[in-house]
Amino acid sequence: MDTHPCPKCKHVMDTGRVSPTGAELLVYISEKQTGMVRQPTRISHGLACPNCGYVELYLDPEELKKRLK
Repeated sequence: MDTHPCPKCKHVMDTGRVSPTGAELLVYISEKQTGMVRQPTRISHGLACPNCGYVELYLDPEELKKRLK
């Protein structure tokens, strides 16, 4: 697996998946969506820096693009 340097401190980031507590999924809802009902895009994985605590979250960009049409 590729190593990713932390953008804040340059330490190697740890790769993992997002696992929310409770019944709801961790999602992203774009403000660019139109209409009454906005569809959430599930956040699928993330990176965390064990040195400074910086966190990056990722979603499927193709899924988001479908929601913005």
